[in-house]
Amino acid sequence: MQVGIIGLGNLGTAVGNLLAENGHDVLGWEHNAAAVTEINERRTNERYLSGVALEPRLRATGDLAAAFDFGRVVFVTIPSAFIESTLGPLRGKVNPGAIVVNTAKGIDAQTGLTAFQMLRALLPDNRHVMLSGPSVANEFARHLPTTVVVAGPDMSDLLLVSRLLDNDYFRTRFSDDWVGVELGGVLKNIYAIGLGLFDGKEIRSVNFRAVYLTIALEEIARFGVAMGAKIETFLYLSGIGDLLATSLSAHSHNRRLGELLALGMHLPEIRAEMGVLPEGYNTLQAVLYLAEKQHVSLPLAKGLWDVINDRYPAERFINSFIKDFVE
Repeated sequence: MQVGIIGLGNLGTAVGNLLAENGHDVLGWEHNAAAVTEINERRTNERYLSGVALEPRLRATGDLAAAFDFGRVVFVTIPSAFIESTLGPLRGKVNPGAIVVNTAKGIDAQTGLTAFQMLRALLPDNRHVMLSGPSVANEFARHLPTTVVVAGPDMSDLLLVSRLLDNDYFRTRFSDDWVGVELGGVLKNIYAIGLGLFDGKEIRSVNFRAVYLTIALEEIARFGVAMGAKIETFLYLSGIGDLLATSLSAHSHNRRLGELLALGMHLPEIRAEMGVLPEGYNTLQAVLYLAEKQHVSLPLAKGLWDVINDRYPAERFINSFIKDFVE
C-alpha cells in the first residue's frame, strides 16, 4: 500500500521505516532539505534517528502536497505546535479518501484543541485515527518489542492501520476512547519533565519514583475523566504504559528538559541546546488553564510550571513534593 508521512523527525522516520520494512511504499515530507537529501541518497537520517539504516521503500520529499496525495493512509508525525501552520494551507485540497493517523501529542494554548481535534477541524472530509502508547522511536527502530494503541470510531479504519503496522516486533491494540488515548499521550509528557527534574538532582530512589509516577497517573486520570475520557484507558498502554516509557527513557526529550532545568538552565538556554522545546512544555500551560475551568486540581503540573518559569527554584519544588505528598 502507498503511505504518506508528514514529518520525518525521530518518530516519523521510525514509523516510515517500519512501514517500508513491512513492504509498503512510503513517501515522507520533511521541511529540512538536508534531511530529505540524506534519506534519499544515503539511506540514513543521522540527525533524527542515528545509526539506523533506512529501507529503499522509504523516500523523502520537500513537497507537502505530494506526500499527502501519495498515501491512502497518511501519518501526521510533526509536533502539535506546527499542525496549523503546516497543514492549514492544504485545507480543502486533500484527498478525502485518505485516512489520517495522528501521532502528535499536544494542546493548543489559544484554542484548547488537542492535536487530534485540530486535524479533524482542518481535514473534516477525512477519516481519522489516533495512535499512541509506549513507543520510543529509537527502540522500535531497532526491532525492540513495542505495542501501541490505535483509536477511532470506525473499526474498519483501525483494522487497516493495524495491518499496515503489525509485524513480529510491533503490535497494535484497539480502543474506542480516542479522547483518553490522546490525552494519555499528551499528559505523560508533562510529568516526564518532573521525573527528569528529580533525576537531574540525583534523586534516583526506586521508592521515590514509584510515588511520583503514581501521583502523576492520578492527576492524568483526574484531568482525563473531566475532559470526557474513560478512566480505564489510563490504566493501559496509552496511559500508564506511555507515562512509564517516556518518564524513564534516556531518549525522552521531555525528561531531558527536566534534567536541564535541574542543572539551573533557563528556557532560552534550553531552547538553544535542544533546538525546539518538547511537547510537554508547549502543552503544560494549556492543560493548567483547562484544569482550572474544569475545577480539576493538578498540583504536580502547577509546580512544574512554576519551576520552568523561574517562579521558584527546582529545589523548592522537590522539597515541597517530598513534604506534601510523601510524608
